[in-house]
Amino acid sequence: MRILFFCVGFLCCSVTSGQDSYSCYWIIQPTVDCDNFAPEPTCGSNLVTYKNRCTYSKAHCADPKISVKHYGDCTPADGTTPTPINVDGVDVVFDFFCTNLSHMNCPVGGEKVCADDGYTYANYCEYEKQKCTHRRLQVLDCPVAGATP
Repeated sequence: MRILFFCVGFLCCSVTSGQDSYSCYWIIQPTVDCDNFAPEPTCGSNLVTYKNRCTYSKAHCADPKISVKHYGDCTPADGTTPTPINVDGVDVVFDFFCTNLSHMNCPVGGEKVCADDGYTYANYCEYEKQKCTHRRLQVLDCPVAGATP
């Protein structure tokens, strides 16, 4: 199993080769200032209102049990009413990561990445951009040049 790590701007991500595994490393960095992100109130399953997806992502990374109860401010009724959506926190953090990554240019160079869609990506950043729109995409071991099967 390989653990891969890359950074683009302030976003950093680690990927465990061949698995759906993302690290919260990028969002917990002190350089990520959640005040720079648009207000998008989000009510967490812990009945805390997070002012935007960034603050929610930081909270979820600190406590993965926190999911999204609903979008908008939490209300006193939230503790007594059924959950209308209850979105898995991993999906919200991944969406936040992808939204920011989509606005960045990937660096040139790095280790090539082979994926189960048959493509070889220039580096992990390019692979991650593709994974943002094809969530089931998985890393494969790249064939070694000159190796015999």
